[in-house]
Amino acid sequence: MIDADWVIVTAPTDRGADVHGELARALGELAERHPGTVFRSAVLGGESDTVTEVLDEAAREGADSVVVLSGQTLADRKMDAWFRRVIGHWLRNRPAGSAPDIRIGGSLCQTTDYANLIERAAADGGAPARDTTAPLATKAWDAVPGFARHVLVCRGPRCSARGGAETQSELSAELDARRLGDDDVLITLTGCLFPCSQAPVVAVYPDDVWYAGLTAARVADVVERHLVGGEPIREWFGDRSASR
Repeated sequence: MIDADWVIVTAPTDRGADVHGELARALGELAERHPGTVFRSAVLGGESDTVTEVLDEAAREGADSVVVLSGQTLADRKMDAWFRRVIGHWLRNRPAGSAPDIRIGGSLCQTTDYANLIERAAADGGAPARDTTAPLATKAWDAVPGFARHVLVCRGPRCSARGGAETQSELSAELDARRLGDDDVLITLTGCLFPCSQAPVVAVYPDDVWYAGLTAARVADVVERHLVGGEPIREWFGDRSASR
């Protein structure tokens, strides 16, 4: 019996990939077995719902107890440390008394069980590999985009936990509202851009501008003044003194 209102499972890769939806299917099956518990997946970085966003949702829905599990099936101390730090950050920034009781579940990385999984998969025989799959390169992807500016939006763990998802969403909405497409401003989501303490971080090229603390509330000004008007907002530049 699961004694929690919500169970959150972090996706089993650092970019949040859930190939073929295995995690979603597993959580759907668990929801049928435990109708009184909400099961959700989350990512540390990447485009899907982040751990902090899902924790916010659980709090809004009035959850009293939440169990968070790392979806890693092979031990990765770096990933485990990240997801604990992200939860700690979320707890520190909640108003007093507004957070549910959050517990971090045990590891899924049981060596014996993993060996059994490998054994069963190998014994199954698998499906034949084919040489008729789609090629890695096609003519449709030959041309270099003709964008005027390239905007790199960090979606690493720290930036994602500190508003990177909202920044990304607002940036796309502002560009759409001005009918600016990839040939004008090309947005690329990245992993860690390294000045993590200045999160959320956004870099704009070829201008060589790095914005620090670029929250969603600041995006409209950056689009209007910099990406449209051509004048970077210097007071929001990231601190480069440490790299000099």
